Amino acid sequence: MGAVILGHHSQKSKEMDTKMHQTSPKMALMAGFSLIAMALIAGFAYGYGFENIYVANDGPATLKNLNESTALFRWVLFSFVIILMLDVVVAWALYLFFKQVNESLSLLSAWLRLVYAALLGVALLNLVGILPEVMGQPQSVSLTMTSFRAFLAMWSLGLIVFGGHLFLLGYLMLRSGFISKILGILMLVASVCYLFANVAQLLLPNYEHYKATVDAVLSAPMALGELGLAGWLVWKGGRGS
Repeated sequence: MGAVILGHHSQKSKEMDTKMHQTSPKMALMAGFSLIAMALIAGFAYGYGFENIYVANDGPATLKNLNESTALFRWVLFSFVIILMLDVVVAWALYLFFKQVNESLSLLSAWLRLVYAALLGVALLNLVGILPEVMGQPQSVSLTMTSFRAFLAMWSLGLIVFGGHLFLLGYLMLRSGFISKILGILMLVASVCYLFANVAQLLLPNYEHYKATVDAVLSAPMALGELGLAGWLVWKGGRGS
């Protein structure tokens, strides 16, 4: 009887291992390509579009840029919506991939990314509030700037949560035993950079005056964490094991 039970357990374990073998490469590819797509879209949406419209502490210049670049603003808004949807896909794919390391922490990490996505969605409502200006219904400079600042503040709050997600992800990478520890360390560094930059955005007075300098210094380590993982996931998924 014991032999039968052991045989059944062994067969069940083999089936689970086979299922994991089939699932992990798919999830790796999905997460990896989604992360790369997000990086490219974010580079356009924020690095190019938003930065060419919004001028910190200069309402008239911001309003001028907005009225001269109405199509660009629409593309920025659309791009952020795509990023939000990809965040949901990545949260799900990374959970399924990393649950083999620690299911509870992988689930918590996924939930943190989903909370971040929800906060990004709330932040985007402030940009939606600027659409009347873009559609030929003039708003006051103060109202437009308030909407931009509210977007940045809510997004920063979300990115603090995102930093927590990256920290757990970095820990899971270090614990995995099959991902380079260098990539895990890069992810932990990225999480600290996100936390520092966005806590400063919310708490430090006149932060907008030196935000560009901080972003220039921290942008590389923030990007390397996720892009390093994205590249590894695509490589891992491509190998099919």
